[in-house]
Amino acid sequence: METVTTQTVLSTDELQTLRNIQNQTQSLVLELGEIELIRFQLEERHSQAKSKLSELSKLESDFNQSLYAKYGEINLNPENGEISPTV
Repeated sequence: METVTTQTVLSTDELQTLRNIQNQTQSLVLELGEIELIRFQLEERHSQAKSKLSELSKLESDFNQSLYAKYGEINLNPENGEISPTV
């Protein structure tokens, strides 16, 4: 004698709900991946900007030291380059 088995399946609404959940999950996983990539790129840019700022600070310090060595303690107008003694 053969045994007949019946399959139980989700209703159309349940299957649609399941597919919607899966699609939303996939979309969120993709979005999170994109966010992580953007975060990595921003961290790289931030690191590069900090390095550049450090270089500029050193350049400014060296320039200030060279001005001090040449002119002594002065006031400098950066707009027109006018130098005046400190009071």
